[in-house]
Amino acid sequence: MLALKIDEFYIKNFINFLICLLPVSFIAGNLIINLNLGLIVIFSFLFYGKEIFKLKLLFFDKVLILIFIFAIFTSLFNTFNYKNDYQKTLDTFTINKTLSFLRFLFFYFAMRFLVEKKIFSFKYFFVVSSLCSIFVSLDLIYQFINGKDIFGFTSETYKLAGPFGDEQIAGSYLQRFSVFSFFLIIIYYPNLSFKTKLTLFLFLILLFFYSIFLAGNRMPIIVFMLFWFFLFFLEKRLRNFSILFLGSLLFFFYLVFQFNDLVNTYTLHFFRISNEIVKFVPVLLSEENISQFPNTYVKEFYSGLMSWKENFYIGGGINSFHYNCVKSVSACASHPHNYYLEILSEHGLIGMLLWSIVFLYVVFVSIIKKYFLEANFINNHLITPFAILFLVEIFPFKTTGSFFTTGNATFIFLILSVIIALSRKSQYN
Repeated sequence: MLALKIDEFYIKNFINFLICLLPVSFIAGNLIINLNLGLIVIFSFLFYGKEIFKLKLLFFDKVLILIFIFAIFTSLFNTFNYKNDYQKTLDTFTINKTLSFLRFLFFYFAMRFLVEKKIFSFKYFFVVSSLCSIFVSLDLIYQFINGKDIFGFTSETYKLAGPFGDEQIAGSYLQRFSVFSFFLIIIYYPNLSFKTKLTLFLFLILLFFYSIFLAGNRMPIIVFMLFWFFLFFLEKRLRNFSILFLGSLLFFFYLVFQFNDLVNTYTLHFFRISNEIVKFVPVLLSEENISQFPNTYVKEFYSGLMSWKENFYIGGGINSFHYNCVKSVSACASHPHNYYLEILSEHGLIGMLLWSIVFLYVVFVSIIKKYFLEANFINNHLITPFAILFLVEIFPFKTTGSFFTTGNATFIFLILSVIIALSRKSQYN
């Protein structure tokens, strides 16, 4: 009996160790993310497989399974019916990508089980996320001052990547993982004095905000501020802090904008491009032929719409966007830089309806139910960062990476599993 308890102790800590490596894996790259995700799934099913398979399927679970079944169907259908002027068949490309995407379904069920059974330690995950975010921030500052980061990576443009090498994703990484730092203090160190909390919060928020600026990624800056806006609007208990944060961010942004020519230039460029996109939306939605695009984002949005029209109801299959895009646009990116346009292009109208059910369900149980129907969850304090991160992640009016890539899908399905598990009952403390 004692041996069994010791085994359970080591198993639980080993699983938590793998999960807590996720923030580190995002820095190391897709290969390590896939390896880490695979180990989480394999060992979760190895140690708890019988219990995981006994999980009661919720309505959400059934819709999610249906999405994956539909993805397999549309990939098979398009593989054997695909034709264009550039190649006769799609071979097995989308089928392979779709089968590979199934790993996220297993990841979802493994994580949902681990959260429900209180095996997953949020505290450890928050600590690692915080340390990794601070490390990325300091490395970006070091690269800004010295021209290269601690690993020797240099930047050929004004955008800094820090430990990510030549991938310009430092800003999005900080926007996603840095917020856990604040909830680590709020949830797990409640006895700290107000003055200490205030000092830590101001230091961290300025550190992360400045680092996102250095990364040169404009959308993560907007999304980071959007997170704090939603937190201010929704979470009354944190409203005083949120007001302070928003005020500090706006004041800091004003100072950087006024005294840093580079920030001034690319901020104005961002607003110019955004204005062009807004003005061009009616043209995109019309049936008019577009001969000239005001910027690359409009071209990508347009190519997404055109690709969707090629397979209006069922889409072209996962990662099929580029193959269908070339039918309407001469030069295409790998994805249309918007989650919803990509889902429409690759899963069609039916797939978009299914994904919309998933998105709306999560928003209902984590935002509407919690804040507007005043559901009394014991785990309110834990679900908050994941709920608002999900809200800003699926915010439709922004440019994004590819929905089906390793990094984005891992982050999205991690949030999905945690929210669904925490929102089920009030037993998880």
